[in-house]
Amino acid sequence: MADQTKRAPSLGASLAERIRGAIISADVDLGEALSEDALAAAFGVSRTPVREALRLLQTQGLVSVVPKSGTFVFSPGEADIVELCEYRSMLEVKAACLAFERARAETQAALAAALGEMQAAAAADDMKRYGRADMAFHLAFFAQCGNRYLTQAYDMCLGRVSALRTHLAVLSPGEPARSLADHARMVALFGGHDAEDLAEILDRHIRRTRENYIEALQGRLRAAAAADPRARLRRKLGVG
Repeated sequence: MADQTKRAPSLGASLAERIRGAIISADVDLGEALSEDALAAAFGVSRTPVREALRLLQTQGLVSVVPKSGTFVFSPGEADIVELCEYRSMLEVKAACLAFERARAETQAALAAALGEMQAAAAADDMKRYGRADMAFHLAFFAQCGNRYLTQAYDMCLGRVSALRTHLAVLSPGEPARSLADHARMVALFGGHDAEDLAEILDRHIRRTRENYIEALQGRLRAAAAADPRARLRRKLGVG
């Protein structure tokens, strides 16, 4: 009989989860350098498991290794955001429709619980908590869609989706009020028997999220340029 005991995750995998959590929760900024020595000292380990952790995060698209420069948290451009949101919409819309067909009541219960947490977090002005609840809301579609291939495909981009939600969504004007209204409409739809508007609402929600992220990214870049003395000098000299 085969051994059914699950193997404990390696130290590198455990460190990867901790670093991933720091990236997603915005404790570590987009584009920030990740020093192997600093991480090893912070965790009280050698550099070997840190290297393993960073390799794992690289496969998830959460860090980039730049030869002769080091390892950095991913820093998306506008094209990255557009492509990621297109991919996300394709998967989420299908998962939501399948969840409506196959597990409507269970999905609505999960969505309603996540929405309640989002509302409480917004009232407390706790945007990290809000981001976690928002992620739980959208993951409910995949938990109930009954298609493991859809879920696995979404897992490939989940880290980036979650990180962008935390880092950029909070910078968007009019949020989270508009987002809450969209989520409430989706909960209401799952309480009925007609999902005709579900795909349209969810796709529109993600498209607006895309525009919000791009606007927030542009704001971050402007702020970074204003804080860079070299950029200020270039502006004064009319260069660049």
